[in-house]
Amino acid sequence: MTITFSKAKEEFQVRCYLWAKSEWEREINESFPDLHSFKAGPAWETLQYMRQLSRREQLLVAGGLLKRFHPEAVKTLGETCSPDEVTFRGRRDDIFRLREEYRGLCELESSGQLEAAPLVWQMLRGRAVKLLGEMDFPVGDPLKKQRDAMLRSELETLFRAIPSTCKDEIAARKKAGEKVRFVSKLKLQKTVMAKFERVFGPQCVNSSYDDICDPHSSFDIRGPGGWLISTHFWFGRGASLINYGHGIFSETEVEQHGQKGPYTGSLVLGSMLSLCSWLGICSQTEWEYLETPEEIDRACDAALEQCRHFFAVAPKLLAGLEFEKIASG
Repeated sequence: MTITFSKAKEEFQVRCYLWAKSEWEREINESFPDLHSFKAGPAWETLQYMRQLSRREQLLVAGGLLKRFHPEAVKTLGETCSPDEVTFRGRRDDIFRLREEYRGLCELESSGQLEAAPLVWQMLRGRAVKLLGEMDFPVGDPLKKQRDAMLRSELETLFRAIPSTCKDEIAARKKAGEKVRFVSKLKLQKTVMAKFERVFGPQCVNSSYDDICDPHSSFDIRGPGGWLISTHFWFGRGASLINYGHGIFSETEVEQHGQKGPYTGSLVLGSMLSLCSWLGICSQTEWEYLETPEEIDRACDAALEQCRHFFAVAPKLLAGLEFEKIASG
């Protein structure tokens, strides 16, 4: 029985979405083991937000994130995002950005820039009201100052419950005179490549790397049904980091039709697949601010564990979608 490539891709998207649902449930039930591997970025922020919520609310956040990040699968399944999922996802989106901007307001006030500070507060107030789930008060309210003070007090209480970010801690260390040095991109690249080849080397059919202009490394593993799973690592443009993602493409190239006419190339079943993307947190999965050998090893091991996890589930995601069954169209 043959299947068109468009239908195969649709089926693959639905399977990835349903698998991601089970991954979020596992993550919540096991107290977020994967999110704990990050010390900064959207994954770390999501963990800090989730820790303040009940299990029911955590599942609402997860559902909202998944449905936003897997729109085609959601459409195919006829699902919709509930108001509660939208609300809790929105709070997750806003809380850290607003905290950073509110901190800027406090710095204006502490430095004596008292003309600019009220204008900044007016810009932030509506979003603060939305974040806290309160009703805004009308223009000209005689109790405006008191209400503003109460609103700011609630904001500060909310923000105090969240640990300092890694960026904040590093800034404080630098201010105290410490020279903070992060590991180089080449050191990260060598460590990742050595570990990946040690664990997955026998399965690799191709590998490549660039350690000069823009350090990155790629490894291709032959998956089931005529598909290759390509794993790409990137180590940052400015500051060093570990970024990874998978792509799934056909080992056989076929004639296709693009915007500029016919061309020959591999069929791409999936791309930019990684922990943060399938969970709907963000498009990129990155481990940042790596300093010590222990931190480097933990980040590398976490990245490889996610690779191992995806390689193990790939046969189920690809079952019945073998390349030889794909018909043109």
